Amino acid sequence: MTRIIKNCRRALTLLMSVFLSCAPLVSAADYTSANFMIRDSQPEEIGGAATSTSFSSLFSGSDIANTEASSTNFALNSGPMFFETFVGMSQKWRWYDDAENETPTTPLEDEDVSPTNLQSQNVIKLRLSIAEKAYIGAGSVKFRLQFSKFSNFSDGGTYVAEEANCGTSSQWCYGSGGGVDNAVISTALLSDPDSCVASVGDGCGTHNESGTTTSSFTHSASTTKEYEFTIQADGATPNTVYFFRAFDTGGNIPVPLSVGHSYPNISTSGTSLSFTIDGIASSTATEGVTTDIDSFPDSVAFGTLGIGTPSTAAHRLTITTNATHGYKIYAFQRQGLLGYAAEEISPITATNEIPAAWTSACTGGAAGCYGYHSGEDVLAGGSTRFAANDTYAQFTSTPKEVAYNAGPATAKTTDIVYKVEARSLQAADTYESSLVYIVTPVF
Repeated sequence: MTRIIKNCRRALTLLMSVFLSCAPLVSAADYTSANFMIRDSQPEEIGGAATSTSFSSLFSGSDIANTEASSTNFALNSGPMFFETFVGMSQKWRWYDDAENETPTTPLEDEDVSPTNLQSQNVIKLRLSIAEKAYIGAGSVKFRLQFSKFSNFSDGGTYVAEEANCGTSSQWCYGSGGGVDNAVISTALLSDPDSCVASVGDGCGTHNESGTTTSSFTHSASTTKEYEFTIQADGATPNTVYFFRAFDTGGNIPVPLSVGHSYPNISTSGTSLSFTIDGIASSTATEGVTTDIDSFPDSVAFGTLGIGTPSTAAHRLTITTNATHGYKIYAFQRQGLLGYAAEEISPITATNEIPAAWTSACTGGAAGCYGYHSGEDVLAGGSTRFAANDTYAQFTSTPKEVAYNAGPATAKTTDIVYKVEARSLQAADTYESSLVYIVTPVF
């Protein structure tokens, strides 16, 4: 019996030692990450998980005290979270149309309201307030602008392109406006920044016309500053809402939203296309020739042709469109250059796919020749077949590409030159043809 009692006591002692090893749960500890620190945490109750764009907290517990106090000389944070680096929070915003002014005065909409129907290539300004929330200032602060079609930036965001690298695939680019990149703004316009008058005050942020330049600007602790970004749409999808956010290049993180605020956003205009054909007067130099016949928007009258001497005329095609991927213009003839007696001034032998010089395309045995040259130096796929001036092709009943642009265009022009030559064997008659141009925008 005595031996059995001793064994039971040993088992009880072992169980107690396991229980006591859990004691560290009540001790304080520090936890750190790249963005925050939980210092001297003494949890009373263990809870669940929480996340934000800047940190995540797993299995948090309530803190014994959570109080903040501040004065002009210090800040006391007695809660568990202590940020070790600069933390900016995005707040108020407003868009302006008069980008040429250092301090814009023509808002596109009210504060925190999305403008609509923004035209491509229109240079605009965004004013955005960023508040420092962690009582930690930072030097060399530079914010870069990102955009997305998703309000939560679930696609990770895309950087606004540099002005020098702006192209139709960029969608959004920095632009030039009033004010110098990285220089301090002169006047705050939003409702929540600190004071900024004549470039003096805690509310004065910087102008930003680039996302890759460096800045010596200091965003001091516990201040709300107003920053400006000058941008333009170039290749942005029509009739689409775009969202924007600042990206802290020093901290290499997006600037999160402050509670109760939204990301700046704006809507592009709907699809649009304008196409005109204009006449060109005689004696106009274009594409290596000087026209000797007047043309009109809907006709060209060559009159009486001299024997053995080519005559030239031209039309000017002008197009404006916000088509995301540009446009193509095709041309075809309803009939050849036919006379009343069924005679024809023959088309030259060269084709749209392989144009050629007039003297080789208008062969020696032809009684007459008729063809055209496109003034578009670069066609779809990068083709430069009409880049040289003396390159002519025949019109056919099949539409052929004569003009092209890879993205949105504003009043872009292409001259089409018509050339006709009659030789001694060409029958005397009145000759007519009919041409059709087709524009195909690509959205």
